Amino acid sequence: MTHVLAAEVSIGAVPPEPSVARRRGRGRRPTFAVVIATVVVAIAVITAVTGSLLAPKDPGKQRLRDTLIPPMRSGRFGRYVLGSDELGRDVLSRLIAGTRPLLLVVVVSVAAAALFGLVWGLIAGTGGRVVPTVMMRIADMQLSIPPVILAVILAVVFDPGVRTSIVAISLVTWPSYARVVRAETLKVRSSDYVALARVAGLGKIRVLRHHILPNIMNSFVVLCTLQLATAIIFAAALSFLGVGVQAPRPDWGNMLAGGTKYLDSWWLVVVPGVAITILVLSLNVIGDHVRDRFDPRRAAL
Repeated sequence: MTHVLAAEVSIGAVPPEPSVARRRGRGRRPTFAVVIATVVVAIAVITAVTGSLLAPKDPGKQRLRDTLIPPMRSGRFGRYVLGSDELGRDVLSRLIAGTRPLLLVVVVSVAAAALFGLVWGLIAGTGGRVVPTVMMRIADMQLSIPPVILAVILAVVFDPGVRTSIVAISLVTWPSYARVVRAETLKVRSSDYVALARVAGLGKIRVLRHHILPNIMNSFVVLCTLQLATAIIFAAALSFLGVGVQAPRPDWGNMLAGGTKYLDSWWLVVVPGVAITILVLSLNVIGDHVRDRFDPRRAAL
């Protein structure tokens, strides 16, 4: 028993590469672009949490005398900073109110896909030969299904809405997590310190918890960060096609879809489109920074 504990303390849960660990901890300092991207994401989160409390007008109230007013113009019911739509609703208020359902779909779907993919990848990476092979072929089959077709099928089976978007995005994205987790698990599993842990008499669960799982979390966290941007594009696309968040509930995707009917009123398309682009770009910038921080090869540059 004493030899087992001594071996566990000596090998630890981190690979015996202190120089790499120091480089990883040092990483790269946040750039100006990363700071701006973080501010943008923070504003989006605060807006989603507060809901329509920050909206200058009621996002669902129709004002038929103030239809299609350009941005920074005034109507009978006040000033419209980002203009009004075909029913006289304030575009800025609807943009603010549409942040909550969009981020709700994104966060829940990414969390569900990441958790399921993590468990699936760990099982496939620590099993024998037959079961992991079958599991990864199932993941490959899932990746071959286009997300739009899957969303349409789910919309026929269930009612279109937030739940359909969450299920569709989760089913489409979980194989990506599973493949990355399995690849990292196989790499860590074949390392010397895991072999020493097994020689010391540690069980599979203990090796998985203390040695494999902590050493694959870097890649897993980076993938989760990058997948947030992909989930936003998926969620907006599903709402745009009418199988996601349903009108009259505001969502950036269905706002964009409604604006395509009035192309002369450019702000109806430009405002939600620019909002989606800025948020996706900000998340990609943050994801690249997180990858640089956790990748020792990039941190050493």
